[in-house]
Amino acid sequence: MLTLLSKSFGKPPRMEDVRRSPHFDGEKFVNPVPTHSLDRSQLPDVMWRSWARKGPRQPGPEYRFGETHREELEKFDEIQVNWLGHAAFLLHKAGKYFLLDPVLTERVSPFSFYGPKRFFPSPIPVEELPPLEAIVLSHDHYDHCDSEVLPQLADQTKHYITPLGLRSTLEYWGIPGEKITEMDWGDQFDGENFTVKAQPARHFSGRGLKRDQILWCSYVLQIAEHNIYWAGDSGIFPGFADIGEEHGPFELALMPIGAYDDAWHNIHLNPEEALEVFEWLRGGRFFPNHWGTIDLAMHNWYEPMERLLEAAGEVDLLAAEPGRWVSHRSSQVDAEWWRGFLVEE
Repeated sequence: MLTLLSKSFGKPPRMEDVRRSPHFDGEKFVNPVPTHSLDRSQLPDVMWRSWARKGPRQPGPEYRFGETHREELEKFDEIQVNWLGHAAFLLHKAGKYFLLDPVLTERVSPFSFYGPKRFFPSPIPVEELPPLEAIVLSHDHYDHCDSEVLPQLADQTKHYITPLGLRSTLEYWGIPGEKITEMDWGDQFDGENFTVKAQPARHFSGRGLKRDQILWCSYVLQIAEHNIYWAGDSGIFPGFADIGEEHGPFELALMPIGAYDDAWHNIHLNPEEALEVFEWLRGGRFFPNHWGTIDLAMHNWYEPMERLLEAAGEVDLLAAEPGRWVSHRSSQVDAEWWRGFLVEE
């Protein structure tokens, strides 16, 4: 049991690696603006509201991604996007696949029997994932960095692109060091016809008791001629406007809209803030994520999308159900698929 826990917790970063960052203050990484990750005075209210939240009436849709489907997909020239639930995405362009924050196991916890649980299985099982050009990780939290899945994909993945400090954990899990590239804010990785640029986010890190030893990132993803922004996990801060000014406009922005609460407002966007940030970024199309998949927050599972649709106005949404391949230019997407899974009053 202790060995399994140790494996999931990972390893501390190499201090010689993290100390080179201007965002490391000698003891921990710090946010672009002063940030408290939790308002402890609100914890009693949080616990009370946890009893009232609702999950979906039944598991979400499931899909399979076989060889025939892959051959059909590779006929398309534009970016294809598949949301696997929460913050996990599989992107495809011209026969190359990119996987973002692949958390596909049942629970986001160091325990297999306890902790926040997915409402539905991963729509693409790990064993059906294609060969990957790169896996990109935003930070080390259990709902973004899967200790079971990441080593399973080592043989079929060319590059692991991670925030600064995560190398020692990935190597501990069995991922070859030569495949791992750590990124500080402002760093750039140039692959074969794609570029990944690490950008700031307002969040925190930690899989055990000690926090902020590993950096957290958002990313600019330039795949062939396409320019995509992936926010990872973040609270609102003015730096989003700087990212939009320097790297925008974007064709597509993958924006978190869920797991928010007043008690941790600084580190998670709510739907209205995500829309505001999207405008700062000059984001093109808005693809919501970080909602409806894992029992993490005190709001009902569907509330983020309900609020987003109410506030979106003329924003160009691309809100496909989990497991459904869609083009970044697609107009035939049902943004209200989730209503079929609401709990009846």
